[in-house]
Amino acid sequence: MGSVVVPSIISAVLEEAVRRIAKKVAEGKKLSDSEVMLLVLDQMNRRIESRFEAMESRFEAVESRFKSLESSIASLKDYVDGRLNEMSRRIDDLNQTLNARIDDLSANIRTLSERIDGLTKEVSSIKSDVIALMKERLERK
Repeated sequence: MGSVVVPSIISAVLEEAVRRIAKKVAEGKKLSDSEVMLLVLDQMNRRIESRFEAMESRFEAVESRFKSLESSIASLKDYVDGRLNEMSRRIDDLNQTLNARIDDLSANIRTLSERIDGLTKEVSSIKSDVIALMKERLERK
């Protein structure tokens, strides 16, 4: 707060000095070197204040843009998070579906394997029976 008070005091002092100098000029009196310097200081102070106000305005515009960008980034983050969560859920669902299908296929393969084993035993048995029958026929002849 002290830094704000000092410039306002300086501005007030310069304003008062400029009024007195303007009155002196209006009366047609000659100005001293120090009075001319005060006029120059007043002009410099006004320019500095004007530039400071312009910079402050630019800063506010940048700050506003930053807040807007920050809001956009937060919104984009929420959107991306939502999409990632949706993709994760879909991947989990697909994983469950694939696991169920793999389990079904494994069960089908086991069933087929058991059937093939059974058929192999049956074919072996039939083969043995056919060989025995052929031997009997050969012996009869």
